[in-house]
Amino acid sequence: MSSQPYVQDLAPKGGFPETIQYKRYLPRRGPSGLVIFAAAFGVMGYGWYWVAQANAERRELRREKAWTRISLVPLLQAETDRDLVRRLEAATSREAAQMENVDGWSALDLKAPTKGVSAAAVRDDSQAEPIYHTKKYVNPTFMFLPWGDDARMEAQWWRGTKMFLRNPPYHERDDFTKEKPIGGQ
Repeated sequence: MSSQPYVQDLAPKGGFPETIQYKRYLPRRGPSGLVIFAAAFGVMGYGWYWVAQANAERRELRREKAWTRISLVPLLQAETDRDLVRRLEAATSREAAQMENVDGWSALDLKAPTKGVSAAAVRDDSQAEPIYHTKKYVNPTFMFLPWGDDARMEAQWWRGTKMFLRNPPYHERDDFTKEKPIGGQ
């Protein structure tokens, strides 16, 4: 073979000249992460601004609707009361016309003494107490008192209060059993 010595392929002495690019060169593509973060924050901030505006408008519409209904309640209650009074007067006149031949019958009067109702809330045909003990107007309700001698209507002291809105305290009473329900009825 030839007598040439083996030569290792190396960089020239003193290194490569600067004009030769030996590093990988990739151009930057797109904006930086900070720019993307700022843009996303801006878009989301703009969206949240409009969400807050829509919530405020909805809240204002809800408030306006509630106050409209609140201001209409007295008018609607007055109309209901007038209708109830008209119906009661019509029922009283019909009852008076139908029962005119019955001795001792008086037409519907919720505050007049009612035969069979005693002061102790026990059925007693010899006594007569009014159903409502007040001079103010009271919406009529039905009162049912069974005919048995031991029938009793217990006072329901929680009526008209905001106590026990869900479950009146029936189950906590001593006299409440299946055999003897409240009031012994």
